[in-house]
Amino acid sequence: MNQSKIPVRYARALFLLGKEKGIMENLEEDVKQLSAFFENIPDIIPWLRSPIIKMQDKKDLFHKQFRGQLTETSLAFIELVISKKREQYFPGIFRNFLTLQKADAGIKTLVLTAAIDVDEELKQKISSIFGQKHNIRYELNTRVKPSILGGFMIQSDDDLYDASLATELKRLKKELTGQVREQTIKKT
Repeated sequence: MNQSKIPVRYARALFLLGKEKGIMENLEEDVKQLSAFFENIPDIIPWLRSPIIKMQDKKDLFHKQFRGQLTETSLAFIELVISKKREQYFPGIFRNFLTLQKADAGIKTLVLTAAIDVDEELKQKISSIFGQKHNIRYELNTRVKPSILGGFMIQSDDDLYDASLATELKRLKKELTGQVREQTIKKT
């Protein structure tokens, strides 16, 4: 089986279960908490993959770590994934679940890249402007990338609006070097 299909299938199963039971908000919070757990402890995946670690020890880890914090549905799902020996796919499963949940709620992700950190007021304005323009709710994520020198880049799905200083300087350089070459060619 194609490995990229595995997380999608498990995420879809969890998503459909949440819709059926009417517990999407609870599952979303659980998945966000689990995603943060895997981000904060990157060494957990090699530990989970280890054939030396018993299946019950893996299940116990999640029960001890998350008892009282996660819904019983989420804990049962974790046990199922571990019993099917698919635990290395947890980060992909959770990422795909959140993507499905956002799509279902009509939320698109907007990524703002700037040379410096952007304040909350500007983030709200950008999200609002794009939301009104496209009549869609946007979740705004920000990235700081000093190499763009100034300005910003906004990406939504496959669309990229690049108003960065680095890109403008590259365009200007290309224009100037092109004009210089043309003048040199004309003189000779």
